[in-house]
Amino acid sequence: MKILNYLLLGVALCFAACNDDDENLSPTGETNWFVLEDSDDELGHLAYEIYKETGVTIFYNDTIAKVQRGVNSLGEPMYRYEVLGINYNVNSHYNYMYPLLTERDKIKQGMEFLRDEVIPGLLNGASPCSFLLVDSLINKSNVNENTLYLKDVFKARRTTCVALYEKKETEIDKKSLGATVLAEEYAAYMNGMESDNLTVFCSFSVGKVDKVMNKPLYEVSMKETNKDTDWDEDCRKFGFLSYDKGKKFTVNKKTGKLTEYTCPTVIQDIADYVKEVLLGDDAAFEEKYGEFKLCVEKYKLMKSIVSELQETLGKRSDL
Repeated sequence: MKILNYLLLGVALCFAACNDDDENLSPTGETNWFVLEDSDDELGHLAYEIYKETGVTIFYNDTIAKVQRGVNSLGEPMYRYEVLGINYNVNSHYNYMYPLLTERDKIKQGMEFLRDEVIPGLLNGASPCSFLLVDSLINKSNVNENTLYLKDVFKARRTTCVALYEKKETEIDKKSLGATVLAEEYAAYMNGMESDNLTVFCSFSVGKVDKVMNKPLYEVSMKETNKDTDWDEDCRKFGFLSYDKGKKFTVNKKTGKLTEYTCPTVIQDIADYVKEVLLGDDAAFEEKYGEFKLCVEKYKLMKSIVSELQETLGKRSDL
């Protein structure tokens, strides 16, 4: 009988321990590494305060946990390190170098920037697992020789990386960077939903591809010398605000004009337009893109898509 009582007591204690850790468990029962606890460190405390207030986790180191997993044969503790691993995806692998920030003032400024400029504009139910503040994002897969391809924002599977360029002498344009970060989040959400308006949005950018007319131009490699596929040195002619600088592109050294480039992916195209919509400067857009009819039409449509999305889901600032 005593043995049975001890067993029951042990089970009860196990349940109590589980209940204490419930808030740190994900829906799958695994540890939720994105739950932050308070810290005596100034930066750790600020991250906790932002998390407590907004529910959004901010990291400034990609190693987010150190957990002891027993001891070795010498009795020395063995640890498992939980790393964000931004280059890993379920069905793909990226190749980014991302030097971490070292200056504490810059990290603090980055946290305050996310708190004040980004988090209020996030869509409810469409936030990243976390944000990771880094110094820079360097695409090592870029095939263009002597070209260093930097990105300001990269949305990975478990985090969204934001580059602050620690040694950059000029001040970061917070409005532009904030719109870029939000555009990545909006675009990721939009790309996963079925929308007639988005179908129409994508239908504008079509043309001749390998002699076939009215084909989608997304991710199509264009060359000035290829007569079987539509060509224009300015991608705005096809309704794109940018081309894919992560893919091979060629610039004529004498004229400075493109002779080869790759059209953006659907999600890149969406993010480009969402950023312009969030910046909210119609006059500036008209001045830059007004002569390109497709760009103007896509911009108008994206404004209505973003407005409807914000009304349907709401933003963090609405809470």
